[in-house]
Amino acid sequence: MNVSLVGRAEPLDAVAGLLGGGESVLVRGARGTGRSAVLAEAVRRHAAGGVRVLATRALAGDEALPGAGLQRLLTPVEGEVRALPAAESAAFARLFGVDGPDAAPAPLHAAVCSLARRLLDSSRYLFCVDDLDRLDELSRAALTGQDRIAVLASSVTAPACPPMRTVGVDRLGHGESERLLAGLPGVRGHAGARLVLAQAAGNPLALTELARALPPESELDATSTELPVPLRLRRALAPMVEGLDPVRLRAALLAAFATETPGPQVTTALNVLVLPDVWSWLVADGVLRPGSRHLFIHPVIRAAVIERAGLAQSRDARHQLAALLPHPAPTKPAAAKPAAAKPAAAKPAAAKPAAAKPAAAKPAPTGPAPTEPAPGSVIASGSVIADGTAAWAWHTARADPSADDRSAAILENAGNELSRAGRLRAATYALSMAAARSADPDAAQQRHDRAARHAYLAGDAAWGRRMPADNRSDLPMRLRAVWLRGDEQSRQAVRDELPAASEFMKVWGRAIVEDEDRGGVAQRTLHEPERPGRGDRTGPYPRAVALGTMAQARHETALALVQLRRAYELAPVTGVHHPVALGGLAWAHFDAGDLDEARRCAAKVLDVTAGREHGGEVFGDVRAGALATLASVAVLRGEAGHDELFRQAREALVPSRHALYELRLDRAQGLVAGIGGQYGLAFHRLRRSFDAYGQPLHFRVSDLALADLAQVAVVLGREAEVAPIVEAAGSRVRALRSVRTTAIWNRARALLAGPGADAETFFRLSLADPGSDQWGFERALARMDYAQWLRRRHRPAESRPLLSAARDVFDAAGVAAWRDRAEAELAAASPPPRGTTPADHLTPQQRQVAQLAAQGLTNPQIAARLGLSARTVGTHLSRAYPILGISRRAQLPAVLDPAVVRRTTGR
Repeated sequence: MNVSLVGRAEPLDAVAGLLGGGESVLVRGARGTGRSAVLAEAVRRHAAGGVRVLATRALAGDEALPGAGLQRLLTPVEGEVRALPAAESAAFARLFGVDGPDAAPAPLHAAVCSLARRLLDSSRYLFCVDDLDRLDELSRAALTGQDRIAVLASSVTAPACPPMRTVGVDRLGHGESERLLAGLPGVRGHAGARLVLAQAAGNPLALTELARALPPESELDATSTELPVPLRLRRALAPMVEGLDPVRLRAALLAAFATETPGPQVTTALNVLVLPDVWSWLVADGVLRPGSRHLFIHPVIRAAVIERAGLAQSRDARHQLAALLPHPAPTKPAAAKPAAAKPAAAKPAAAKPAAAKPAAAKPAPTGPAPTEPAPGSVIASGSVIADGTAAWAWHTARADPSADDRSAAILENAGNELSRAGRLRAATYALSMAAARSADPDAAQQRHDRAARHAYLAGDAAWGRRMPADNRSDLPMRLRAVWLRGDEQSRQAVRDELPAASEFMKVWGRAIVEDEDRGGVAQRTLHEPERPGRGDRTGPYPRAVALGTMAQARHETALALVQLRRAYELAPVTGVHHPVALGGLAWAHFDAGDLDEARRCAAKVLDVTAGREHGGEVFGDVRAGALATLASVAVLRGEAGHDELFRQAREALVPSRHALYELRLDRAQGLVAGIGGQYGLAFHRLRRSFDAYGQPLHFRVSDLALADLAQVAVVLGREAEVAPIVEAAGSRVRALRSVRTTAIWNRARALLAGPGADAETFFRLSLADPGSDQWGFERALARMDYAQWLRRRHRPAESRPLLSAARDVFDAAGVAAWRDRAEAELAAASPPPRGTTPADHLTPQQRQVAQLAAQGLTNPQIAARLGLSARTVGTHLSRAYPILGISRRAQLPAVLDPAVVRRTTGR
């Protein structure tokens, strides 16, 4: 696919629909948005249907040559004009500069209409004109004035063509821009890719030209704010920059640097340094957008202004800007501010160009405006640094990069505040500049490392690759690792590090690695997430990710969904928090029993991380988790191809790192094996959640398999092996105080208790807290187990509501095997039909077993269907034969009502 057509499916479809209806179409968009490419593709598609296309494009000088564009367009059919009436033929003879009939020429537009009628007698035609707004007026009027042949044209502005329907071609979205770049050679993984995306602002021409001219990575660092502008791109998007006089160029340069530190103090400084008329001229020139913020029409224009000004003038402009911004005390010596006196001297010069170029000489250009600040925008307004000295420090440092601890400290403080506000890329800029200005090598290294950390989280390939894979001072990364590994050694390493952490990090870390929540601190933090404590510098979406993982680790799935969804919505798509939050959402939805949403989120994780290299180990983790989610959903639903999904998931897992995902896959396979009657395999899969001594292999996830393991152990007669594991889990469950694990633990105890009264107590405890409804699948399993126990205690009426509720949950989740089991149990618990046949005297379980046997199922197959042992099935049949008056299996169909058999078994 042509990369220039990424994101253009909608306008292409619109053009095809209008042309198919015989209407003329004007494709309108700013320069560089790919109007010509859309036109060419639309022509190709239309011509494929047998349409003959006559095409031209506007050339320089057409405005001074009436009819020039039309002459080029009609040259291929010049021979057809000789057959036209004399007046029309004479009009075309004048157009082509040849001898014509001796007749007064008709108006050109009438001649074009006559030619169009003749052309349509032999074939279908389409007129195509690129840059219709630059075509000569005579040609434009003649083409758009005829209504016989549809006209497909492109334009930057909207020329007066009332019959034409307009289709807009706008800038690309961020995702579309990334897709376009991914198709260009040498861009993927390049340190400058972030600057290409920011500087192009969705313009396809800018994306392709900047990508092709990317400098070597060694020439870029985390403080680079613009890329060199190739000549072709400069001519297309920034031709006006070359015509700026010194006064306008100086003002544009000051505006370019002001975009790096937006805020009221900077705006005030600009208005002191530049007369109001100059801003009006720059708007009329097409350099700036209208308004008091002095924003550029496009970031490429900003970069072109900086390039044209050069290093010396740029340094001088930064000093001028810094001189009017708040200074720290004590102020720098006068020599450090050589440009402070220049504004007053420069102002009179602004009046000189007025006569040559008045403010109203040129209307402001139209076109899509960038929706975000320039690539180098790093310091927010007063909300980030109350005293405004951060902007002074930034511009002083950019003008003079020599060591200065005072400005380095100010920039570090700005970086801290930006980090707290969640602006990780901006924090990278500020901390990087602070590192460059640091006189102390240790301080410089520390600031450099923190900048690298922020860049890594923001998705900056230039710095993310420089961050060590195992940074022992990076507690969030270590918490993620311990959650994935789940082993005691990793937990203890985090415990040892927590005393030196910030207060919020202590809460986060203890919530994950400790079972007991001393003082209820974790609960208060989870339930009051909008009240960060003093000194908490965590930004909005990193904090939401932290709260989401805390909730997941403590089995608060509903809270995890809220926080992870918030993190997903707030985090920039280019950083690592976005896919991390999305992967967490996938597992949270899976735990909640919403398998469709779990699958959607997991598939999106694979999509947003595809081909992105900066995430490193984190992206490997989230991709492995997404594959595990997809495989688990597929196997629980018994979908075709689940074996291949499991293979892919297992291959993505790192055994020493991904115990969390391995155990979840084992549990899914164990559940399916159990419901399918493969109890030995189910026991093997579920038993892997615990080591040989019964200790959990993952301190939080292993206990989720307790009840499932107990269930298959009872069928296999291996209760004595599992009972100590369940008993030992009690201390962990009581310390964690999770509704989820408490319900699972009580269900396991009930299953192991057998027919005694304790079993009912434990079943009731497992269902006592309505909060466990947020884990619908697990609560439905508990209901079905309790219902089976009740029915076997000859209490079918009490079991039916439980079975109905469980069946509805299984049906909604799309897990057919469990739904069928619940329906079979419900049929067995139904009251016997009224009548006098021998079958009416069977117990519900005997009747169900007999009906399945009558359909030809073997005892093991019946056992798997009903969750019984094959021996129990045989006992039911042997007791049913005398009641039915038969002596062998083959006689069952003759004594059972076939309609009842079909209705009960679904066959």
